Amino acid sequence: MSKQELDDLRSEIDRIDRELVHLISRRRDVAREIGLTKRKDGVKLRDAARERKVVDKMAALAASLGGDKRLAKEAARLLIAEAVTVQKEKSALPLEGTTALVVGGAGNMGGWACRFLSNRGAKVKVWDPRGRRSGYSNVKTLAPTVSGSDITVIASPLGLASQELKLVLDEAPKGLVLDICSVKSHISGQLRLAAAGGLQVASVHPMFGPRAASPRGLNVVVCDCGCREATAQAKQLFADAGANVAELYLEEHDRMMSYILGLSHLTALLFGTTLASSGKSTSELRDIQGTSFARLADIAKEVSVESRRVYHDIQSLNPHTREMVEAAERALQGLKEAALDAEHDRFISSMESARRQMET
Repeated sequence: MSKQELDDLRSEIDRIDRELVHLISRRRDVAREIGLTKRKDGVKLRDAARERKVVDKMAALAASLGGDKRLAKEAARLLIAEAVTVQKEKSALPLEGTTALVVGGAGNMGGWACRFLSNRGAKVKVWDPRGRRSGYSNVKTLAPTVSGSDITVIASPLGLASQELKLVLDEAPKGLVLDICSVKSHISGQLRLAAAGGLQVASVHPMFGPRAASPRGLNVVVCDCGCREATAQAKQLFADAGANVAELYLEEHDRMMSYILGLSHLTALLFGTTLASSGKSTSELRDIQGTSFARLADIAKEVSVESRRVYHDIQSLNPHTREMVEAAERALQGLKEAALDAEHDRFISSMESARRQMET
């Protein structure tokens, strides 16, 4: 074996180690959030049956992959011990003594907001005409609850957010009002007017879905609506939870999201719908897949099972979607011509252009 071959293999080990450390860190974050939930709900810290199940599942998985069951069991026990240590932490809860209202709390992101706020000490109430959120106080009328809340979060479906935001703002709330919409154009005017009228309003976009246990290490965008005090409070709320907080100009948000969300969703759906015309099942293709196909197939599957209504609203309510789709059409046409060209130059140029963009 040459030195270069050995170095290449060691580089692969280093890459795997980085992934392992990242996953261990994420597991710790989830364990911390479980600890906060147990603390809030008065659930005992240790669950011997659950711990045995985790150890057995990891051993069985290792065996199915041809790995070492003993090593898997030891790793599981170490991870459990780390989780218990994290869950024993009794740090101060930053929202203890505050009250919060989640408008649209019966939905997926509404549920996430309920858990996020309550795990940090807030007493959370839910208003949602579409359903109830188990484990929380569900209120039928907005008026008195908005007035008495230190924090009000608008987590309504995108198509109804403007209407339900208006209901909240009409009550002239004294506390902090945040929306967590992934499209802002249809509510930006309301937010600007409310801030100009002296209300504590900011706009937030968690750059993750409801399955994220914690915002720790993840991106959260905060848009200033004209009230710097509210913007600072919103940034602090998520920074305290370990999020990477970025501030974005409110009117710039949707154009950025047309590419960050809209393009990535459409690309995944393009991959899946193109495969549908191949005449082959995805399982057949996966039997002989390469690494690039595997990564894209995983993303396409994940996107395809998300909320159809939410993902369509992200496209249809964003005024920059047409611009993004037309840019994608031009790019696809150029790639089609380059791929069918007998000469290499156009395809190489396309790859070089993509490389330069990815490195900016």
